[in-house]
Amino acid sequence: MYPNHKETAPEQPFVFVDPASAAVFKMACKVGQSAMPVMITGPTGAGKEIMARVVHESSARADAPFIAINCSAITPTLAEDMLFGHEKGSFTGAAVAHAGCFEQADGGTLFLDEIGEMPLELQPKLLRVLQERKLTRIGGKREIEVNVRVVAATNINLQRHIESGMFREDLFYRLNTFSLKIPSLAARPMDIKPLALLLMQKYAEGRVLPELSEGALMALMQHSWPGNVRELENVMARAMLLCESDSIQVSDLMFDHTELSPSRDNDMQVHVSTLHQSTAANEYQQIVAAVRKTASRSEAADVLGISERTLRYKLQRMRQQGMDVPRIYSR
Repeated sequence: MYPNHKETAPEQPFVFVDPASAAVFKMACKVGQSAMPVMITGPTGAGKEIMARVVHESSARADAPFIAINCSAITPTLAEDMLFGHEKGSFTGAAVAHAGCFEQADGGTLFLDEIGEMPLELQPKLLRVLQERKLTRIGGKREIEVNVRVVAATNINLQRHIESGMFREDLFYRLNTFSLKIPSLAARPMDIKPLALLLMQKYAEGRVLPELSEGALMALMQHSWPGNVRELENVMARAMLLCESDSIQVSDLMFDHTELSPSRDNDMQVHVSTLHQSTAANEYQQIVAAVRKTASRSEAADVLGISERTLRYKLQRMRQQGMDVPRIYSR
């Protein structure tokens, strides 16, 4: 099996709680029931393969293979072999015949990740298979019929690739029959808490699962997540390793951007960002403590030294971000 090719079960259940991601999930389930090709766009690490699996598992092909291949790090020759296979003796080292990913995915779904990196010379052959549902292995003469649903994904602007001659326009329109755009993690904040809890379970390794403290949750909610879900997974994996109590604290969180500081200026930006997270976490803790110790919103506002209107706004925003905030009512 090639290193960029895999047929595996999903690493984690689907999490689409935020209205922004829930809307995309609903569309994915609906288009999954059709046979049309799907193009998934979104930033790196946002969960494009997870969404591709949603499309697959919502379809009549759910019990058939789901084959994923990454197009970003393969040479044209290797890519052709991976996709279409070869016959015995077709080149040096071809001791046996090999079925490519299209044949392996027959009856199921083929996920082409980073489709924008597909070698230009291979794109006409891919287009032909999509149009005719037939392929010819390297060194072969007979045509092999395949029944495959293709889902492609990219984090780049393919229209610009088309304009620069790096991607075929006819292939784009063949793959882009239906488009799904996944928002960044920062644009769907209500997904952060359930994803964090899910990832904590993934990295528990048999230990008693710690709680996620209010301060740590606030820090997670305040982070910009340039690496999206992939970065969140890194953060929670490290937190589970560093946590030495029954709850994950802000001090257990190591964000990816703190490791990318080649200059003193960048180091200063890291400290400022960390201070901002700590300030936000402290504010959250103080508000929750005041709410729990008082009998009304106006009394809590007096304790905090802010207006009742400001407190109402802060409470509403925290709830919208999925935080656990006690409800109080003015007398």
